[in-house]
Amino acid sequence: MNNNKLDKIFDEFRKSNKKIKEFFKLLAESPNGEIREVKYNNKQYVAKLIRLNEKKYFFPEKLRGPNIIKIIEVIDKNINGQDYQLIIMEKARLRDLGLLASHIHKFNFFKTINEPFIDFVGDNFMRFFIKQIVYGLEILERNELIHFDLKPDNMLITRNLKLKISDFSFLINLNKANKEIIIPERTEGYLSPEFYKDKNKILDEQTAKKQDYFALGSSIFLLKTGEQMLKYPKSQDESMMESLIIDLLQRDIAHIRSYPAMNQDFADFLCSLIHYVPEERPTFEEIYRNKWLNENKEEISLIENSVTNEEESKLMLELLKSDFMIEKRKIVQKTKKKRYNFNFSMNK
Repeated sequence: MNNNKLDKIFDEFRKSNKKIKEFFKLLAESPNGEIREVKYNNKQYVAKLIRLNEKKYFFPEKLRGPNIIKIIEVIDKNINGQDYQLIIMEKARLRDLGLLASHIHKFNFFKTINEPFIDFVGDNFMRFFIKQIVYGLEILERNELIHFDLKPDNMLITRNLKLKISDFSFLINLNKANKEIIIPERTEGYLSPEFYKDKNKILDEQTAKKQDYFALGSSIFLLKTGEQMLKYPKSQDESMMESLIIDLLQRDIAHIRSYPAMNQDFADFLCSLIHYVPEERPTFEEIYRNKWLNENKEEISLIENSVTNEEESKLMLELLKSDFMIEKRKIVQKTKKKRYNFNFSMNK
């Protein structure tokens, strides 16, 4: 949309709502709207403007939790015959998981020399963020909801690295879906092979839920490797898309399996999430109770509690160091065991 037009729309919302004092700098933009900082009710928040077509933003009251973005208010307004929606939400001071992954892999976020860690993005570091995504998905699971647009850009990071799922524009309530669930067209790289097989196919509830689990796997892949899954040229023949996506998926799975210093349990977990057959993907309970995901709980908790507020870089570095120290302890224990089992004898 034209920036001057957007300025006028934002101004119309400000004039009609006394709680809105001022809009500030642009944070993000899309063909359908913008996200800006806002002073609302004398506090700093984020305002997301959406130009509505048919579907309004859906945010059920029960959708609350520490890993779900807090919505302050949703304001609907018709301006010159067009419906708009302004969503006031808490501010993600550290932006989102996608931006974090980019900084870590491309810009030497920790300013380290010669990559001192065995695996630069280690297991405890991954567990710390994945567990928070899973806790957010648990709220959806308990309320029979499907996000349908899960991706790193929609995983906002607030103070102390608290991750919160956001943007519920495609949210589906299974209790009101009338059994007609169709995969909406969303961001490439986070769409499962089922989307390319038949865009108008009606899904059963379990297959529909596993769209979020596939997207979770794609997001984990990005955080771990710094690369987006399922990249392909835009000029592909649609009739060949399903075969292409499965080929690309098999390539990405092979990449995971061959990744240096990869924990085998982690590789199994990630590959199960992005399996090209939905029935082979885990259920939510299997994800929640996964062996790898639940290792080192106490150590991660101690690290989290040992770092004071707003020391996010230090917290991330401590998580990376913990993986390094775990591997060193294993090496020491193996060496001690070998020494203990060694029998020294002298020929008389």
